[in-house]
Amino acid sequence: MSEEQVTTAPLRRLRTGHIAIAAAIVLGAAALTVAATRNPAGATPASCGGSTPHLTVQGTGRASGTPDSLDFNAEVDVTGPSAQGGLAQDSDTTSSVVQAMEAAGVKKADIETTDLTINPNYIFTNGRSIISGYEVTNSLAVTVRNLGDAGSVIDAAITAGGNPLSIGSLTFSRSDPRTLEDRARTDAVRQAVAHAGAMARASGQRLGAVCSVTDQSALEPGVVEPLTTAPSLGAAANVPLERGTQQVSAQVTLVYGLEPLGR
Repeated sequence: MSEEQVTTAPLRRLRTGHIAIAAAIVLGAAALTVAATRNPAGATPASCGGSTPHLTVQGTGRASGTPDSLDFNAEVDVTGPSAQGGLAQDSDTTSSVVQAMEAAGVKKADIETTDLTINPNYIFTNGRSIISGYEVTNSLAVTVRNLGDAGSVIDAAITAGGNPLSIGSLTFSRSDPRTLEDRARTDAVRQAVAHAGAMARASGQRLGAVCSVTDQSALEPGVVEPLTTAPSLGAAANVPLERGTQQVSAQVTLVYGLEPLGR
């Protein structure tokens, strides 16, 4: 009789422990279910529901800064009696221009050939079209990353290239515009939030959650008029270049859910 009590008592305690553990697991699962129901992952805020009134506002922000680089095109245009002769002359002049710009501080990686064309020139004699020579054009895209060198770079290119060289499409820019863009976005968002708050108060509502955000930015670089060939510019000439101001604008659209003031 006592042996049965000794044997069965631990079994009863073991079963009771199992039941307690099982109950704890069930209660824990229930708690997790309630928590998940209260705050489901990725759930749309109540104020953004379809039946809730919404407010759409736009904000425009701007930021400006000083450009730190210059892009321009250098074009060598030569006419020769033959295609081979014109190409050789153009290549020699272009090489001299490139070497002069590198010596003035432009990195080799910042000089890029963008176009090379060889076209015949024609004259008309007695109703016939005759080739009179060949025009060869070599176009370069150049980036000057140190604006302090920009004037001397252009002066060196013109000195080396002479009459066959023309320079144009000068564009000042920032090598990394992201800081300005973020400042413009911040300004745009602040403006949109201020407008939204004023409009919500005027309508007797208060702002709920932000339901959507749309951002569009546009870079507005300062542009300098093209500089044409100037054979009189020598090595001592100081080419004046004004960098202007780099401006970035951002437009942000915010959609808010509206809630009653008493909620």
